[in-house]
Amino acid sequence: MGNPNCGKTTLFNRLTGLNQRVGNYPGITVDKRSGKLKLGENHDVELIDLPGAYSLSSNSMDEQIVQDVLLNNAAESHPDLILSVVDVSNLHRNLFLASQVHDLGIPMVLVLNMIDLLEGEVIRTEELEKAFNCPVISISAKDGKGMDSLKKLLLHSTQPEDNPHINLDDKWITDPEVIRELLPDTSVYQRFKITNHIDKLSWVEHQQKISDLAHQSGNSTYKAELNEINARYRFIDQLVKKVKLTKTDLRSKQITEKIDAITTHPIKGLAVFLLTFFIIFQAVFTFAAYPMDLIDSGFVWLGESVATLLPEGMLADFLVDGLLAGIGGVLVFLPQIMILFGLFTILEDSGYLARVSFMTDGLLRKFGMNGKSVIPLVGGFACAVPSIMAARTIENRKERLITIFITPLMSCSARLPVYVFLVSFIAPDDYLLGFISVQGLVMMGMYLLGIVVSLLVALLINYFMKHKSGSSFILELPRYRFPNSKNILSSMINKGKTFVTEAGKIILIASLVLWTLGYFGPQKEMDRIEQKYEQMALESNLSEDELSYLESSEKLEYSYLGYIGKGIEPVIRPLGFDWKIGIALVASFAAREVFVGTMATIYSVEDDPESEGGLKAIKFSYATAFSLLIFYVFALQCLSTVAIVKQETGGWKWPSIQLVSFTALAYFASWLTYIFVK
Repeated sequence: MGNPNCGKTTLFNRLTGLNQRVGNYPGITVDKRSGKLKLGENHDVELIDLPGAYSLSSNSMDEQIVQDVLLNNAAESHPDLILSVVDVSNLHRNLFLASQVHDLGIPMVLVLNMIDLLEGEVIRTEELEKAFNCPVISISAKDGKGMDSLKKLLLHSTQPEDNPHINLDDKWITDPEVIRELLPDTSVYQRFKITNHIDKLSWVEHQQKISDLAHQSGNSTYKAELNEINARYRFIDQLVKKVKLTKTDLRSKQITEKIDAITTHPIKGLAVFLLTFFIIFQAVFTFAAYPMDLIDSGFVWLGESVATLLPEGMLADFLVDGLLAGIGGVLVFLPQIMILFGLFTILEDSGYLARVSFMTDGLLRKFGMNGKSVIPLVGGFACAVPSIMAARTIENRKERLITIFITPLMSCSARLPVYVFLVSFIAPDDYLLGFISVQGLVMMGMYLLGIVVSLLVALLINYFMKHKSGSSFILELPRYRFPNSKNILSSMINKGKTFVTEAGKIILIASLVLWTLGYFGPQKEMDRIEQKYEQMALESNLSEDELSYLESSEKLEYSYLGYIGKGIEPVIRPLGFDWKIGIALVASFAAREVFVGTMATIYSVEDDPESEGGLKAIKFSYATAFSLLIFYVFALQCLSTVAIVKQETGGWKWPSIQLVSFTALAYFASWLTYIFVK
């Protein structure tokens, strides 16, 4: 554990590699990142990456998790050993949390990270070891320095004495003897923190009794916390003087300040922000094009090969048009997903995302949010679900609700396959000035459209919500540093794996269900169509392939899938959509990216013998493609997002408003687009 931006997640990735998993803490939808760490032949341990925190006095949901895990000895995630990670270039601030952790009485290793930034500075680690009575080790998680020594320390840590840095005398604690009886097997400092935060700690067995004692005593928990802060910083001030940094390295600080003069400038910084995300969109198109084409062509070839090996019939159709088309609809967009997440990891590891938060605070306050909102909003470009969960770090309820409400309007990675697919119909595959992709410009336009409309929606909510906003915004700007390649690779692989295993399952199941609905229909209609084409085979001059194409098209129209599409066609016809698109719209509510797989499945079922096959068989008019593109910019086509908003807001009010308003907005905008373009 450690402060935000201290490098603890980089260390976690370095120690666990790809042997990680993400779940939730029991009863709470906060990510729990854990992984296996092998220490020698006979020692396997579970390593948990706790959310970043500045102290054990919780101000956000993430810090509440840290408090719950460390103060509750019976918690499932309560640690046997803590790796307290400290940014060595910000020793004074980081040691505050480290000293609090030490006082809990849990075995600890103090990890001095980012020693690569010191460049000749000397820290007297023996003074820190003496003060904390625990092992102290200097490492560079980014470069991997000190990893072997750290692993050895993990096997030889002992339980420290209950000897806190701060003298918590009786006047700081409400009825200390009674509290000791109510909270057995806890340290002095644990009892102090539990008593001061008892109203937030629902897991405490005698919560109400302790709360009553605290309120009856007349002691001010606020004053007790303030006294602790003052006493603790006096201790740290003295300790840092003993540690004695012999030199001050100004080089990296000067470089950071020079870069910040540009990236945090009101005008230059905005230009850098737009340029950065434009490069990301260009990279997604350019770098992913070749593997995408290879995957798409590979599945077309595989389908043709399977079709030639198997006799005509339901089994061959199921394997080619259902199973292979569905799998291809998942894997074809894997390169874009991995590239997008890799680029976002670079922005985060480099320290640039923190600058984006700082730079946008003033702007976002005009819309009822603050600088902390930009992280969920930018994260929404990847996935709305974890981004909405990330809004827990926003203490003010109004700012948090506005952030949660508009985050789905950020064009997430699930929209990316739809955008890539539809942009190809409305923009040529040309380059301006020889290197600026026209399709990339259109893609960026869709993202900017979502951003602009989201801010307008936020402005509207901020106007009507009566809750007064009075939050503060405190943020540390870390030094710029080169991103860790292993971190980037780990993020790309893990996010790609998540896309395939989570979204992929939905897409594949939806594809198979759609194939089944498209293959079967009322028996009477199916028999009529078969008899019709048997007669045509005897009387017409059409080839066998042409007759097969006409028969499969008519069967699809009268299948169960066709009836569903025709049922909603009158509603969506003003948008330029036919019954086939209607089927895909309904299916994509499970996950937006299902749209492309659905269209591939439908067009595979009625594949024209003259077409190229796969996604290339699908044809749209310019107006229809543009209308669809605008629809997907605004529509809340994601059940997972609805579910997480319900969870995070504590009811159905906000997700219901989101679903109705975004659907109406998408319908109206799509209708206007179709009318105008047509």
